[in-house]
Amino acid sequence: MQYNKCKLVWTPIDFVERRSNLSYEEFVREYASVGKPVIITDAMKNWKASTKWTIDFFKSEYGSVKDLMMDYKSENNTWNQTELTMSIADYIDDITSDAGDKLLYLSDFNIWNYPKLLEDYEDPIYFNNWYKKIPVELLNKYLGNICNVLIGRKDSTIGLHNDHRRDTAWVAVISGRKQVVLLSPDQEKYLYNGQVDCFSPDLQKFPLYANAKPVECLLNHGEMLYIPSDWWHHLINLENTISLAINTLNEWDYEVVCQKILQRAPIKGHLFPLIVKFPFLGKALLAVGLV
Repeated sequence: MQYNKCKLVWTPIDFVERRSNLSYEEFVREYASVGKPVIITDAMKNWKASTKWTIDFFKSEYGSVKDLMMDYKSENNTWNQTELTMSIADYIDDITSDAGDKLLYLSDFNIWNYPKLLEDYEDPIYFNNWYKKIPVELLNKYLGNICNVLIGRKDSTIGLHNDHRRDTAWVAVISGRKQVVLLSPDQEKYLYNGQVDCFSPDLQKFPLYANAKPVECLLNHGEMLYIPSDWWHHLINLENTISLAINTLNEWDYEVVCQKILQRAPIKGHLFPLIVKFPFLGKALLAVGLV
């Protein structure tokens, strides 16, 4: 395991490049090491999920599972969210009917809790994930979900945000399409803590957003977006969409993630690097009930 001791690195962009036949060395040199987003067009071609994960599949196999659904909507040009719990089957009935009056989004379906689903995709060669060294129970309890299926109806969104752990992420579209707005870390001062609707910004209410430099792109079926650490992103579903979103911890974001955890929870922040470096420690602390 090699640690990158550098501070956050990022590169401003005017557009998001689309790449195929991208080698690991090219990815590191041109994107990961310089904090630059990229769309990878051919990383999912051998996934079972590409044909297996459909609305009907999740309804038949996981319909009885109850999960948290989010209703994200723009009110007075400000993003707000409410939560409700319902079964996957009822949720799918809602988003596939014309009667639904909410833009419900299943955005937290943690597939690490459903091992059979893990067999349906392969980790791309580009994304080492040290989170996998940490016991799942520990991850879920202290860091939250990092491996989620997202199912949403047309026009649904999570709103503008950056990932609270400051880790990197990738989003793979299994079906449907997403419109994406990306903003580099230095744009945070214009974003009003994510309240802005990037697709219809109210510059009277959020005048500083006029100074922001958003970069927009389209993420199609079968494509994967790499989001470097601390990049803000706003994705909206252009049609009913199924996607997979995974946060990763590796040499490119390890230092900033450790800093963030230490700021939020000093005890966990001091333990976290030890657990990543010595995975048996996390298992031992769980076994004796100390975490």
